[in-house]
Amino acid sequence: MTFEDYKPVQTGTIPSRLKVAAIAWRLVNATAFRYSPFFSRGWRRLLLRAFGADIHHTTSANRLAVIDYPWNLRMGAWSSLGPHSWTYALAPITIGAKTCVGDGVRLLTGSHDIEDCQFGLLVSPIAIGSCCWVATGATVLPGVTIGEGAVVGACAVVTKDVPAWTVVAGNPAREVKKRVMREERRG
Repeated sequence: MTFEDYKPVQTGTIPSRLKVAAIAWRLVNATAFRYSPFFSRGWRRLLLRAFGADIHHTTSANRLAVIDYPWNLRMGAWSSLGPHSWTYALAPITIGAKTCVGDGVRLLTGSHDIEDCQFGLLVSPIAIGSCCWVATGATVLPGVTIGEGAVVGACAVVTKDVPAWTVVAGNPAREVKKRVMREERRG
């Protein structure tokens, strides 16, 4: 199944084998991952890969990042997850190359069906393109795609797709301007 095949899906519950794996990962995330020295990026990558994450060897996950269901996480080269970020990967979360997910950012792929008296679980993937910045305290909700080069402002709540090379901010996030790169000065 490809990323494009995912649609909001009512799952009801999480299968037992995934619950067990999630508990094992939470123990690792709360101990060996969290208490590793700040410079031990390789160790944290190893732990994430041991639980199924598909991450490039240059990625950086801060030791204070909380990652649920790491087997649904994909990160490209030179991308990073900041301290106190929460990656709630009930469905796939893809982060492109050279993308910075800042301090306290929440990437949430799960929600609940408010029209169901049992609040059934709804999941939908998140895709963040390359060369993006999701700034401090932003929240990205299920089913959102953030295009290449986009910037999400601090504390923004992203409820809809963000076009490539666009800056968004606010609650709900709205376009502020287009992101235009300056020419690099040499010498």
